[in-house]
Amino acid sequence: MQVEHLADRRRHLRVPYGAWVEDLTRMGSLSFYLSRNLSQGGLLLENQAGAAPPVGTEVRLRLVVENESQIVNVDGHVVRHAVDINGSTLFAVEFTRLDQGSESFLESLISELGRVRMSS
Repeated sequence: MQVEHLADRRRHLRVPYGAWVEDLTRMGSLSFYLSRNLSQGGLLLENQAGAAPPVGTEVRLRLVVENESQIVNVDGHVVRHAVDINGSTLFAVEFTRLDQGSESFLESLISELGRVRMSS
């Protein structure tokens, strides 16, 4: 029996990304999540204020890069939930309908985060 590791199934490089992400899904209600990692395909987020959105929920998120004026809004859907060793609720969002500008933004951000990680 061959065991397939999660890393073997991943299509995109994941890099640590500890930034606040704004949830734009519900108008008139602000929600922020702490990002744990980022890839061209999605984000792993931590909800410090309670339960994560249910699996299958469509979300619209705003990523803001510190020390830069760039902001990108991305659409996605929640694909899984997890709990970390500290008991925090984590959830994974897979990006959907990325336009060329958003793809380019993510590509350059991930590249930059990867360089920072390699030099540490």
